[in-house]
Amino acid sequence: MRGRRALGLLVLTSLAGPLQGQAWVSQLPGIPLTARTAGLGGSSAAMIGYAGSVFTNPAGLAPIRVTSVEATYGKPEPKTQYLMGAGAARVGQLNIGGGFRYLQFEPGEAQRDNLEAVTSLVTRVRGVALGASGHYYSIEDSSGAVRRVLSTDAAMTVAFFEIAALAFSVQNIGRVRSGGPVLDVPTVFRLGFSLNLIDSYSNGRLLATIERVWVDGDGLNRAGLEGGAVFYGVGLVARVGMGSQLPGSPFTNPSLGGTIVLGRGAGIDYAYLDRRDRRPLHLVGLRFTL
Repeated sequence: MRGRRALGLLVLTSLAGPLQGQAWVSQLPGIPLTARTAGLGGSSAAMIGYAGSVFTNPAGLAPIRVTSVEATYGKPEPKTQYLMGAGAARVGQLNIGGGFRYLQFEPGEAQRDNLEAVTSLVTRVRGVALGASGHYYSIEDSSGAVRRVLSTDAAMTVAFFEIAALAFSVQNIGRVRSGGPVLDVPTVFRLGFSLNLIDSYSNGRLLATIERVWVDGDGLNRAGLEGGAVFYGVGLVARVGMGSQLPGSPFTNPSLGGTIVLGRGAGIDYAYLDRRDRRPLHLVGLRFTL
């Protein structure tokens, strides 16, 4: 239960300073990754073909033929800001990608900010995409002290044309402390499946995704559905998601979202996440893929 409790301490939870020698916990692994995956209940492993895959499934970059960029922004609290940015490109037979997530807390909190940076490399072997990532996490507390840790990810994805995808990833293995007091990040396993129920080249859009997540041995279930219509490259897509909640999480089911489609590979994403005893969390994102 250690990792699950750690992820349950989200950015939205007030943090008390740690006792001497205690490990500090990065809040970034437990908050919504992108506006799109937030609207799908947090399911992300099998949502492939976009730059944001670098964070949870590096092998998900394999379908990118030229390049992809993605960003998400939100304000969990009036003076707390969350920003995600990622980019990826195909170089010969490989796909490379990188990204960052940054969380700046309100003045007076025990933690000043959290940073996550990642770089990924993907290759393909007989139709199977294999990916690996290097992760860097850091926390700066209110005194200016910085905790750092390095870790690695590994992933495998099998895509069935543009119809379906089966993905497996493991995050934060081979952790190496990089100076300062201990910073704890949990080991996370993800097994996800996505299926286009309508041909993505038609005017209709209907996609379903399911995911099983293990956080240091504890299992969580997530699922999402998105559907809409696109005409001449422009359209609207709505989505809904359900996900097992972590202990201490203020989020409630369902999560809601949508996309303004601006061409086959571009869109403006939005997610609405209701919270117990707090104002809702709104996330806005941009995606562009060639």
